[in-house]
Amino acid sequence: MRLHESRHAGRPQKAVSRGGNLPRLGGLLRVYFVLLAIFAVHNSVLTVGSIIVYAHARATGSHSHVPFGSLVFYIASNVALVLYVIYLFFLMSRRRKSAIINNVVFNILSVVFLVSWHAIGEKSNTGTIVDSVPNLLIAAYFLLSRGVRNTFVIDRYGRSIT
Repeated sequence: MRLHESRHAGRPQKAVSRGGNLPRLGGLLRVYFVLLAIFAVHNSVLTVGSIIVYAHARATGSHSHVPFGSLVFYIASNVALVLYVIYLFFLMSRRRKSAIINNVVFNILSVVFLVSWHAIGEKSNTGTIVDSVPNLLIAAYFLLSRGVRNTFVIDRYGRSIT
């Protein structure tokens, strides 16, 4: 066994993107991919909606006034999450190993933003908890799942890690 390994140790690995077999996205990862797309659209709509409600509070029937700084933070954080989702799509579609840690960071960042939105009055207690639980579960899934590790196998140089 060691002889076989040492004989092939000096050879560069075949790049997966050049004809090797890419691992398939499993069922849960496909669902997650679709949910990320829905999340991006949802956050985009919330961002535009928050701008409209702020600009035309009386026309929308809103009686509470949100400070401008809170609105800017809410918009900036939503835009950051949408841009991060686009980056995640890129990493996951190319089966990059870094997709694992980036998905964990994204989901933890989402929870941090949910808690901070709650702190500035944009999110209720229940909404914060209900919206945070899926992010924490997905972060744990990306950290612990063997299927995830087997799917995202390409390093930054285009070589298969497996």
